[in-house]
Amino acid sequence: MSHDEALATDLSQIESGPRWPSLTRQKGTLAEHFDPRSNSLTVVRWGLALCVVVSHSFPLGGYHRGIEPFYVFSGPAHETLGGLAVAGFFVLSGFLITRSYKSSKNVGWFLWKRFLRIMPAFWLSLLIVAFILGPIAWIHQHHNIADYFAKAATSPWHYVKVNFFLTMHEWSIRDLLVDTPFAMSGNPAAWNGSLWTLIFEARCYLILGAFGFFGLLRHRWTVVAFTGLLYFVTVISATTAPYSPTNPAGTMQTLADWIPNAQASFFFLFFLGSCCALFANELVLDDRMGIGALIGAVLFLHYGGWFEIGLPLFAYFLIWFGTRVKYSVFERFGDPSYGTYVMAFPIQMMLAEFGLSNLGRWTGIGGGLTYITVSLVLAGALGYLSWHLLEKHALRLKNGIPRKARKRQSPHADAVVAPGRPRAGQALESG
Repeated sequence: MSHDEALATDLSQIESGPRWPSLTRQKGTLAEHFDPRSNSLTVVRWGLALCVVVSHSFPLGGYHRGIEPFYVFSGPAHETLGGLAVAGFFVLSGFLITRSYKSSKNVGWFLWKRFLRIMPAFWLSLLIVAFILGPIAWIHQHHNIADYFAKAATSPWHYVKVNFFLTMHEWSIRDLLVDTPFAMSGNPAAWNGSLWTLIFEARCYLILGAFGFFGLLRHRWTVVAFTGLLYFVTVISATTAPYSPTNPAGTMQTLADWIPNAQASFFFLFFLGSCCALFANELVLDDRMGIGALIGAVLFLHYGGWFEIGLPLFAYFLIWFGTRVKYSVFERFGDPSYGTYVMAFPIQMMLAEFGLSNLGRWTGIGGGLTYITVSLVLAGALGYLSWHLLEKHALRLKNGIPRKARKRQSPHADAVVAPGRPRAGQALESG
């Protein structure tokens, strides 16, 4: 989940100094306002990832009976701050990835870029849990490393193997983390409860790729119709209990099995963002509408109508804010959003395993500020490490053989720009 339109600032921007948050115009279309080299979408995405960390702190740390204040505020929507953040991820992903598709050579290259963006950090998170954090937790619990790597139904090898292809089939390793507040509340002793959403993100990529392959993206209203269908399923699923033998009047599975009714909102929000990209020349961004959308989303969240009206308003606000607020200085430090998201949960579980969640635990709604603060700092730091040590290097393969390698192969190759120094005026995709 990264900023797919501006990985780095061009030389002219770097030489002229940082671009701080600013608003320049009041009204215009999305196409007129959006600048891939000057926006705040990366910092917004990172902010959403940090919101997930805060949200998870309550059940993982055992604060306020595992119920966060935002959930109470959301009223009939029963929404968590983490759920709201994930909704934001899907909106921005739909917008940015549709733009990325339009700049791709073909469907194959598009899917290759998506693979490079999502899989390396996902695999890294599995390996870190299985072969770094797991052994540490095992030693903490058993005071030795014996038998940790032995063959078993929930061995670290099994954890990596069954989760390797993005669908989470196993949450636990051995008998670890069973004494954490999260597990003691009746939940699985999960190492990374954030990863389950990624398979739905990947399915959105595949659907978008299929639309592009069959030329449907050129017929934009086809995408609108599909988005409308997803909206209908989202609203029905949010207002009606699912079908079961004990509830024969419930809603049955509406679309393909790999678009579950319960997760239809993910697909709806992704393709709502996609529609924003496809109709950028027609979509009006107005500052008054952007602020009004935020106010309306908050009201519908609290009083009811969140899935029917609040979610589309929230989506408009995110696109408006990310486009209108110019904060390109953040781009100079990389994109830690995805790394933060996939690395935070196991770090928070480890902090709870070692007792940090017991420090400053309150019975009120404030939660453990020490636990939350340390979780944010470590998750953010790991997000940056993931970006600089892995993700940005993987993305260099998005166009195949790097230019430098092609130059070594052919002495007649065109002159290339030095690594890390893009030509003035040239934006670099992050995949």
